[in-house]
Amino acid sequence: MKLKSKQSTITRRQQFRLFLSIMAAFAVLFLTLGLIVFNSFESSTYKSIDKDIHTQVTSIQNQPTIKPDFHGPNNHFVDNKKPDPKAPFQASILVFNNKGKLLNKSSLGNRYSVLKNINLNKKNINNKQTIIVNNMNFRSVLIKVSKNNNNPMYAGHYVLIMQNIDNQMQSIKNFEEILLISFFIFWIIALVVAYFLTKISMLPIIKSWKQQTEFVNDAAHELRTPLTIIQGKLEYMLTKPNQKIIDEAEPISVSLDEVSRLNSLTNNLLDLARFDQATTKLNFELTKPEYFLKDPIVPFKDIINSQSKVFQINIDQNPTLNLDRNKIKQLLIILLDNATKYTPKNGTIKIYDQIEGSKYQFVISDTGMGISDADKKKIFGRFYRVDKSRNTNSGGHGLGLAIAKQIVANHNGSIFVRDNLPHGSEFVVELPIKHNH
Repeated sequence: MKLKSKQSTITRRQQFRLFLSIMAAFAVLFLTLGLIVFNSFESSTYKSIDKDIHTQVTSIQNQPTIKPDFHGPNNHFVDNKKPDPKAPFQASILVFNNKGKLLNKSSLGNRYSVLKNINLNKKNINNKQTIIVNNMNFRSVLIKVSKNNNNPMYAGHYVLIMQNIDNQMQSIKNFEEILLISFFIFWIIALVVAYFLTKISMLPIIKSWKQQTEFVNDAAHELRTPLTIIQGKLEYMLTKPNQKIIDEAEPISVSLDEVSRLNSLTNNLLDLARFDQATTKLNFELTKPEYFLKDPIVPFKDIINSQSKVFQINIDQNPTLNLDRNKIKQLLIILLDNATKYTPKNGTIKIYDQIEGSKYQFVISDTGMGISDADKKKIFGRFYRVDKSRNTNSGGHGLGLAIAKQIVANHNGSIFVRDNLPHGSEFVVELPIKHNH
C-alpha cells in the first residue's frame, strides 16, 4: 500500500509539472501572438496617419505659384494675397515665425482656444510625435519651410502640422480590450485543454511505470523460486559431507534443472530488454517459407510423436518474404513448444499456412483446453499465465508469447489467438509479403 501511495504521489507531481509546462507553453504562445497582432495593428494605424501627414507636408512644400494682382495704379503689381493655410478636416496647421510667434490665429477659428498654448520647439523639426492637448490626441510634425516657397504665409517660417487621432486611438484601445478579453477566454479554454492533454500524456507514462513495477515483481518471483530450490538442495547436501556424488544424484539433478531454468529466464529477460531498447539487430533477407519453417518443424515431429500426440503439417504457400530467419525460427519454436505442452495425450497439433490479401499467415493450432476471451487480451503480456496459480509444472516463465509478439512487431506483422473449434486454440502469425516491382 505504501508503494502504491508513493507511486500515486509521484504521478500527481509529474502530472502537475507537465500541466504547468503545457500552461507555460500556451501562455508564451498566446502572449507572443497577442503582441504580434497588437503591434501590427498599432503600427498599421500609425503608418496610415503618418502617410496623411506626409501628404500634407508635401503639399505645403510644393505650393503652386501665386498669380500677381494687377489692380494697383497704372496696373502695377500689388502683392495683397497671403492665402491662409488650408488643412483637412481633422488637421490643423500652425505657422510660427523665427521668434515663435503664431502667425495664423485667424485661420484657426475656434480651434485656436484648444491650440493656443502650443509653443514652437525648434528641436522637434522633422520628428513625428504623438501629443495630448486638452485631452485630445494629436499626431504632429514640425517643418521649416524654404524662403522660396510660393506661399508667403509659409515662406521662411516654421509650420507645425497637427492631425487629430482621437478616433484612431479609440480604435487601438478597443482592439486592445477585445484582444485582452479574447486572451482571457482562450486562457480558460487552454486550462481545460492543458488538463486533458496532461491526462492523455500521462497515460503511457503511468502504464509504463505500472508495467515496469509488475515486470520487476514478476521477474523477482520467477528468480526466487529456482534460487530457493537450489539453495535448499545445496544446504541439504552440506548436511551430508561424506556422501558420494552418486548418492546425491537427485538433488544435483534438480539443481541443474533449476540452473537451466534460470539460464533460460535470463536469456528471455535479456531478449525483452533488447527489444525495449531497440538494440536488437535483425538480419533481414528475402526468403520463402520452406527455408525458415522446415528447421523448427522437423525436431518437433519426434517430440510430439513420442508423447502420443498427432502432428499435422500443411505448408504449401510459397510467397517471398523479407525477414530475419533466425528470429522467425525462434518464434516458431515458442509457438510449437506451447502447443506441445498444452495439448493432451492423443490430441492434435497442426501447422498450416495461407495467404490473406497482402499478408502471409501461418497458423499453429492445438486441441488443448483453450483460452478464455478475457485471457486472450492478456496472453501476450510478460509473465502472464492462463494458470492463475502460476505453477511452473510446464517449465515456462510466461515470457515466450511476449517475446513472440515483439519478434512479429519487429517484422511489421501481427499475431493473435483465436478458438480452435470444437476445443483448443489457434495462434495466427501475419507477415507482409514482399512484392516484386
